[in-house]
Amino acid sequence: MEGLPGVLANSVGGNCGSLGNLASGLLRRDNMFSGKKVIVLGGAKSGISAAQVLVKLGAEVTLTDIIPLHKMPEPDRSALQQMNIRLVTGSHPVTLLKDADLIVKNPGISPEIDFLQSAKEFGVPWISELELAWLVTSAEVVAITGTNGKTTTTALTGEILACASRPVAVGGNIGIPLTGISFGKGPEWLLVVETSSFQLQDCYQLHPRVAIFTNLTPDHLNRHKSMENYLAAKMRLIQNQDSEDYAVINLDDPILARQSFGRGQRIGFSLQPGEADCYTEDGWFCWRGARVAPTSDLALPGEHNLQNALAAIAAAMVLKLQPEEISRGLRGFAGVEHRLEFAGEFRGIKFYNDSKATNPESTSTALHSFAQKVLLLAGGYDKGAEFSGLVPLFQEKVKHLFTFGDTGEKIRQQVKAGGFAAVTPALDLADAFRLASDMAEKGDIVLLSPACASWDQYANFEERGKHFKALVNTWGGEV
Repeated sequence: MEGLPGVLANSVGGNCGSLGNLASGLLRRDNMFSGKKVIVLGGAKSGISAAQVLVKLGAEVTLTDIIPLHKMPEPDRSALQQMNIRLVTGSHPVTLLKDADLIVKNPGISPEIDFLQSAKEFGVPWISELELAWLVTSAEVVAITGTNGKTTTTALTGEILACASRPVAVGGNIGIPLTGISFGKGPEWLLVVETSSFQLQDCYQLHPRVAIFTNLTPDHLNRHKSMENYLAAKMRLIQNQDSEDYAVINLDDPILARQSFGRGQRIGFSLQPGEADCYTEDGWFCWRGARVAPTSDLALPGEHNLQNALAAIAAAMVLKLQPEEISRGLRGFAGVEHRLEFAGEFRGIKFYNDSKATNPESTSTALHSFAQKVLLLAGGYDKGAEFSGLVPLFQEKVKHLFTFGDTGEKIRQQVKAGGFAAVTPALDLADAFRLASDMAEKGDIVLLSPACASWDQYANFEERGKHFKALVNTWGGEV
């Protein structure tokens, strides 16, 4: 293992702390992986992308996935079979660790699995695909994290920054593996990156020039075990920043407002003037007393989208963009798929796809975006969230609730116990859609905003959202 520094020597949680005798930093150089034996743990898009980059860098790559090869989706299976790598599927044999130098881990895989516990015993460190992407680029990074609003803020930031002269690429947790776009990019590039707590848990050298925190509420507690651990994972985004970097913070978020943000320059944004650097006032986005762009330049509805825009504008301002460039980016932004996406109107009934709402707070935000009561479809994979807190909002904003998935019964019981009785259980999303569309009348809104992850029945929230849109289109063709 000589020559590959211990990237995890100072890690929280003891990920291969035995490597503390190795160099404390992983040098970013073209040959750092040449001849190294690297295990890519988990396939799917991020694993395939990581493996492809590692092969280009001269590593001896073994990709292992718990899913048997014949059960993988066809695009993944074909991509893996065409690569010059060792492929082990159906299990994660511990024998792979005997001569391994490094593991690149899929963020969806828990660090508690037996294979990774064995990796500690073998002294094999692991990093995330996000960390690998950072190590193979010289580009400047703008990284976005938070509980909600990450995807919209990432896409909008990319849209605005692309209006200036520097080349820009967008990736990360937004659905585009970062290794696929970061590899070989020089310092003239800007990478705009959505980052999740799962990815950040396994990052040790990542050093964004600008780090954006959208908001923070309890999420993924089934994985992190506590809010303190969840916050600690998020804060890894700024662990390597220095005085020339920027931490862009939502001052309207009570948890973020009281945090210390390390050595970077703290830039605050808020819907109100006051202590904020970037804020809204009298129908304008403002920066330190000066008007930047009218809020009407942003087509997306809701206060949450004003906050997303403020975060993006703050990042643009510290990167020296001009107000006219920011205004052009705001006007050109149409939103992101699966986030309050208009899916169609048939028989006077409007359908909205908010499959990206994977926690109760995100569903709350979606409901606040509508002036009328909606027919709500909610449910999915259980991340340990509580739903009783939604009852007052449901009473105000929900005409009828249809629950489905693993959490369907949990949601139904909790909201009924809180006094919200207009709820019907469904077998799955298709059944919930059928029940809602049968009940809907002209002028109604049917909203998919699940408040839960999708992993009980779908590979990801994108697949769930596409299924919903297919249901809408099929139903629309029949009426």
